[in-house]
Amino acid sequence: MNINYFKEFATLAETRNYWEASERLFLSQSTLSKHIQSMESELGVPLFTRTTRKVELTEYGSALLPYAQSIMRLQFDYSAMLLQKKNRSKNLLSIGSIPVMAQYGITPLLLDFQNSCPDCKLKVTEEDPKNLKQLLFDQTCELIFLRESCHGTDDPFETDDGLVHIPYLTDYLVALLPTGHPLAGQPELSLRSLMEEKFCFLKESSMLYDLCRSACQAAGFIPDIVFDSHRLDSIFDMVTYGNCVAMLMNRHVESRLCSASPAPFADVKIVPAISTQISLCYQKNALLSRSAQQFLSYFEANRKCL
Repeated sequence: MNINYFKEFATLAETRNYWEASERLFLSQSTLSKHIQSMESELGVPLFTRTTRKVELTEYGSALLPYAQSIMRLQFDYSAMLLQKKNRSKNLLSIGSIPVMAQYGITPLLLDFQNSCPDCKLKVTEEDPKNLKQLLFDQTCELIFLRESCHGTDDPFETDDGLVHIPYLTDYLVALLPTGHPLAGQPELSLRSLMEEKFCFLKESSMLYDLCRSACQAAGFIPDIVFDSHRLDSIFDMVTYGNCVAMLMNRHVESRLCSASPAPFADVKIVPAISTQISLCYQKNALLSRSAQQFLSYFEANRKCL
């Protein structure tokens, strides 16, 4: 039996829906259905009962599920081990990073390291902060540049997560306002002063979407979100032309304002300050490759003290 069928079976068992399972697996529904039928034929038992709306595990499917999950874990473990050995033999270092690396000086940092260590090959993956840790735990990346939100304690950034955190820099949340907005000339403002506004946010399910929405709720209101997008340029345009406001980190905004004259919108610091920290992270008990150790040494010697 094709070992990948066990992953497809477990995914369908979790979703109880062919469409959702096929979307997760990047398969057509007809292909997924054929694979499940092939499993049932080979095993000689029905694994699911099917209705017009959903599928349910049979007693045989329920009995098989923990074994399928165990096979999936074993497949992942040996695949990750072989990939890690392959990468190390090629002196390949895989690094994950928050999106829009240039605003944080990560791109030149990586390029300078590559120039100083030409024998080391870099593979860089941009991902939302909510997904970056999984790249470490999956051993897809050895190192990640991670954004961490402030929780308002004396040691505000999360550290008790099985990772080593090396601080790189911090930034803070700002409000973006149309230039003609009554608050555009203020040096700072409270979120509560924006409670009647229409908002555009970065895409739902992103860390910054959650951060901004939580900040508004803490200020006592649910934001009226009329637009969300993965693209910063779309957010900037909506504020400039769409008569709504946005919230982004100050480093997202600085480069845009520097490249435009006159400024297409106003940015105002939000008080109390809502900060995030960018850190370079790796697993505490990881046996790092020589390339990863070289990068850590280079990073410690060259990181910005911001």
